[in-house]
Amino acid sequence: MAQDETFDDPVGDSIAAAAPAALAAKAQQPFARMGMLAILAGAFIAFGSVAAMVAQANMGDGGAVRLLSGAAFSVGLMIVMIVGAELFTGNTMMLLSTMTGDLKPRRMLGAWAMVWFGNLIGAVAIALLFAASGGLGDGVGEAAIALATGKLTKAPAAIFCSAILANILVCLAVWMSMKARTIAGKAVAIVGPVMIFVAAGLEHSIANMSILPLGWLAASSQSPDFASGLINLAFSTAGNIVGGAMLAIGIAWGHDKLHRSDQG
Repeated sequence: MAQDETFDDPVGDSIAAAAPAALAAKAQQPFARMGMLAILAGAFIAFGSVAAMVAQANMGDGGAVRLLSGAAFSVGLMIVMIVGAELFTGNTMMLLSTMTGDLKPRRMLGAWAMVWFGNLIGAVAIALLFAASGGLGDGVGEAAIALATGKLTKAPAAIFCSAILANILVCLAVWMSMKARTIAGKAVAIVGPVMIFVAAGLEHSIANMSILPLGWLAASSQSPDFASGLINLAFSTAGNIVGGAMLAIGIAWGHDKLHRSDQG
């Protein structure tokens, strides 16, 4: 039988063994390069947010619409993974590298900060450009307002728990895509987990960096609720960190790859 050219061998511990060093290498990039790749990732995820809103426009809020919206949003993460951009939520798995000794905590925190702010710049830039292009018409603006309002009215504890679940799924998509050798394989690996998190209405801090501004821009007659927006980003970021770390450490531990390295 011909070798499967979509995925590498199905043995799960191969990625678990390589992940600590690979994640550490991402954190060791020059900050200028990391920042540019982070801006791009924020922009790509914002395009996914726009696609999700377009899918929901004038379609109601049923389960099938949510799944369609999730499939549309997943394209943003596909682009991030294929291009090799730097996404904060995926980089939360770097905590695994600090536990194995491949990465110093200070460098990890510096990389997190650089990528988070870079993602913010890219996300807000696309939101502003999309609004300026007139894209918030034909029901898209109403979808943006509905999505943003739901996030701004959620309790902090609910945001935190929702964000944990969201990034378990997002990092699962990233982890599985690392097994794929082709673009088609990466797409297949990513779309399922991302559809689940979007359909369930879970909190992804980087997606929210574009969803909230788009909602505010669509509701131009109302003053933006920046305080609630900051609360959402703070608690969704914290929850995303916990979820990403849980996923990476859990898989590594399950495959008995959580060993200390002499590097770092």
